[in-house]
Parts: sequence; C-alpha cells; structure tokens
Amino acid sequence: MTAPDPIQDWPSPLAEISRLEIDPERVEQDMARLVLGLMEFLRKLMELQAVRRMDAGSLTPEEEERLGLTLMRAEEALHRLAAQFGLQPGDLSLDLGPLGRSV
Repeated sequence: MTAPDPIQDWPSPLAEISRLEIDPERVEQDMARLVLGLMEFLRKLMELQAVRRMDAGSLTPEEEERLGLTLMRAEEALHRLAAQFGLQPGDLSLDLGPLGRSV
C-alpha cells in the first residue's frame, strides 16, 4: 500500500479550465466582464482607502466632497458601460480563488 501523494491529489487548475465553455459569440461580453470587473475591484479599493483617509481626518471637507462625487460618478460610469454589454453590476464580481469573490 502506498501513501497518498498530496501534490498529485491537489486540485489542478487545468481541471477548472476543462469546464470553461468558450463561445465565440460572447467574446466581447466576456472581455468586458473581465475588464469592468477589474475596474470595479479597483474602484472599491479606492473607496476603502477614501474611507480610511476620512476616518483618519486627513482630508478637508472639500476634498471629502470631491472624492465622494468622483467615486459616485465612477460607479455610475461602470454600471453604464456594463449595461452596454448586457451585464448587471453583480456580473462584475471576480472569482479570486481562495480569497473569495471580489464583490
């Protein structure tokens, strides 16, 4: 009897790839989902950083207002672009593997 090999028993990334369904008719939508998902992820990171800066008191009230308005407009623009590709805001969630989903 041989001992189990933990490396060989580890799930292969290729196993996930074999389940991908590639549809040439949806390439643009899939690319838009990826790019817009990355942009949404970065926007949320900027939003978290803005909240930290506001909590730390390192922003003037004018800077807080300008930053808030900029982040709101960025979110609206991302949602408009997503809609142009038939995507909902929830479609922009990225699978980050062991870290979970981005949104």
